[in-house]
Amino acid sequence: MAPGRTQPHADEQPAAARGTFPKSLSEHAYCRLRDMILKGELPANTPLQERRLAEALEISRTPIREALSRLESEGMVVRQAGRFPVVRQWTVQEYIEILNVRRLLEMEAAGLAAGRVHADEAARVQTAIRELMSTPMPNVTQHWSCDDMMHTLVSNGSGNSVLAELIRDLRLRTRMFDYNGLPERFQSGCLEHLEIIDAVTKGDAARARTVMGHHIDSVKSSIMKKLQQL
Repeated sequence: MAPGRTQPHADEQPAAARGTFPKSLSEHAYCRLRDMILKGELPANTPLQERRLAEALEISRTPIREALSRLESEGMVVRQAGRFPVVRQWTVQEYIEILNVRRLLEMEAAGLAAGRVHADEAARVQTAIRELMSTPMPNVTQHWSCDDMMHTLVSNGSGNSVLAELIRDLRLRTRMFDYNGLPERFQSGCLEHLEIIDAVTKGDAARARTVMGHHIDSVKSSIMKKLQQL
């Protein structure tokens, strides 16, 4: 250290020196925009103007541009020549096709995860689901938190990182569907989640595949019924 200099205060040290690594602006923009889309704050066909989004999130346009490109690669945003990118409008057929693929992948993941999921982690997810079921009026965030925990537990437990990544991406796409309009799925969905975890933790691969397939089929059936009522 040069003469006359003192050790900088902890708050003045670079983030790396303090052992903390703040999220990049592009990652921050991506997470914020993705959440806004998933929560319906940016509905389908909403124009996504870089300048307005940058002002709303109080950051520069460059991370917004990078975030939009990432969302486009994930299928949540589409671009048309000469126009602003917009939030993608998914068709009924696309939802059903995605759910059909999810069924195949998640049944395989459930079978592979049987007997491989750590008991403590499974118990933590089971507890979270039961607490959600006992909540008088759970909100969307609580619902998705438990849903993510269960499906991630199984997909990661498969031991196949490529399979887990594919499932994550497809779940993000189907998550854009408004599940708030499916109140009948709340309790039954939670019970199905618990049954899946039970089969996986007991190492019953056949049962794990079966109950996961039933779970996805039930979601698809409820979506179809809702769409027929619109």
